[in-house]
Amino acid sequence: MKHQILFLIIFTFSLNIFAQKTEKIKLENPEDYYLKIIPKGKPNAILFLFHGGGETPEDVLKQIELPKLASKNNFLVILPHFSNDSTKMFEEISSTNIIANQLMKEYNISNNSIVLGGFSGGGMLSITFAERAVRDKNTSFIPKAIFAIDVPIDYEQMYERAQREIKRNFSEIGVSEANWVINDFNTTFGGSPTDFPNEYEKYSMFTYRKEDGGNAKYLIDIPIRIYTEPGIEWQLENRHRDLYDLNCTNISAMINLLQLNGNKNAEIISTFNKGKRLNGTKHPHSWSIMDSNDTMNWIIKQIK
Repeated sequence: MKHQILFLIIFTFSLNIFAQKTEKIKLENPEDYYLKIIPKGKPNAILFLFHGGGETPEDVLKQIELPKLASKNNFLVILPHFSNDSTKMFEEISSTNIIANQLMKEYNISNNSIVLGGFSGGGMLSITFAERAVRDKNTSFIPKAIFAIDVPIDYEQMYERAQREIKRNFSEIGVSEANWVINDFNTTFGGSPTDFPNEYEKYSMFTYRKEDGGNAKYLIDIPIRIYTEPGIEWQLENRHRDLYDLNCTNISAMINLLQLNGNKNAEIISTFNKGKRLNGTKHPHSWSIMDSNDTMNWIIKQIK
């Protein structure tokens, strides 16, 4: 199966921001790999960090301090790059599970000491992995905790938002993204959520129209933290989007549902004016809205 065999060729390189050893390990697909940051001390836990669309693991290292902080706390830090991004995420989940299995054996780490986190699409993978680990029971571990940065979670509403974006026809970037979403979802699910609601519900992280939240109900016992920055002034000026078009609405709805159903470790962190892209431009949908020190403290609290 694709991604199951790790190439024996391991590239070791230096990054100025790390005193720890960093390896680049290629997977069977030549375009797929992961960065492994090895702490000075014996690793006692694993942190997976998944990048967003259009990024690389190397880009993540330039934007946040969390990998460095995690390594200092004896986490083995893994930053994967899967070239075949897919909406149903079968291969990404399988590859993550395979990597985790290999690392648990190599470093003698418990399957109860793995945390997943990511930005945007990487956050989607973190949440989806956790839900299916509970729902389908076909992975070797259930994440001890998960976190995400400004993550879209409801496929049905993503489709509807994309339709509104195209109708408004204000932002070339926004319309291009919206067309991609609709084309991808039509291909992946067979058509619109009106025609195939069950397909959308089966693969969505959260379904607002469902009283139990759809797949979100499988997160009741998993600590989860989600960062979001509405940035409504920026959204109105640059995209002419309102709050109904933003990730924060579904994020707050899902966290509220989890809290009401007994998850005392479900929380939302809403920020203001912190969003900034790698090139320095202001953008509320960015890694920078996450505070690395605060997130590290939260992760350590969940692992103990």
